[in-house]
Amino acid sequence: MNLLKYLLLLVGISSLTAACNKVDLPIPKPVEVAGVCVFPVVDSTAINRDFKKTYVEEFTGHKCITCPANTVLLVQQQEENKDRVIVLSVHAGGFAKVDLPDYPTDFNTGYGTDLFQHFNMATQPIPSAVINRHTFPSFNDLLVYNQATTFWDKPIDEENTNTSTDFGLGLAAEYSEELGNFCIKSSIEVLSTITGNYRILVLCAEDSVIAEQLDARVSEDEYPHKIVTDYMHRHVMRGKLNNDQSINGDPLITGTIEAGTWIDYELNTTMPSNVVTAENTHVIALIVNDDTEEVIQSEEVHVHVK
Repeated sequence: MNLLKYLLLLVGISSLTAACNKVDLPIPKPVEVAGVCVFPVVDSTAINRDFKKTYVEEFTGHKCITCPANTVLLVQQQEENKDRVIVLSVHAGGFAKVDLPDYPTDFNTGYGTDLFQHFNMATQPIPSAVINRHTFPSFNDLLVYNQATTFWDKPIDEENTNTSTDFGLGLAAEYSEELGNFCIKSSIEVLSTITGNYRILVLCAEDSVIAEQLDARVSEDEYPHKIVTDYMHRHVMRGKLNNDQSINGDPLITGTIEAGTWIDYELNTTMPSNVVTAENTHVIALIVNDDTEEVIQSEEVHVHVK
């Protein structure tokens, strides 16, 4: 067996891989190897270096009758801040349970359940939201905001006023239907010298998923029991893609790292089995402070399916 065949065999055996490497250039040229995951190019010129983006985890469920109206408000706020706001809908808890025959679709994920329990969402009204996973002194030091009493629009507005960040985060994702490979690459530029422990968390979301939803806004004449059978669910979390079991993802930085350093993170994995339409998927990457659990930077890209 010659050396090339041996190397290809080793790569084929390893179906799930992740790696972080410090690099001199953020955009190395991809190497085409037949049958092997080819990591996409990250455009370093498009990386946001000016502010920390606002990552919103919306906790919802198909049996939550007030959730659709509040999701509309959240999506509207996102549309008004397209360059800043990233939204992920997490279906978990009692409102997300499968209940035949009216609610046959299972939107639950293992990671979504972990988040629901981690943030103690069972004690919160649904829908609720966590914004960059940190508290806001201006709003009673709360971590979780709901749409009943502690509205989330103002904390999101405040987070959108950020004018600096320690990280520039670039992201690219490709999925090969023929090979079944999900190839994800992130290029991270350290903008200021920092000391601490940081992780990178990679999540998969699917948009425009058609399924049932309880909705207070509709007429029972059109939708009996107010169950909308053709409701369009937005930015639905399909799962965590990292290999590490930590809720914050894979290790990225430990200790001190100098400004100007570039780190490449590559992840070769599979598309979550609950995805309905690969063309509607997005990848979200988060840099998380492992000591405070705060999301320090985030980015989202549409998955290129080939």
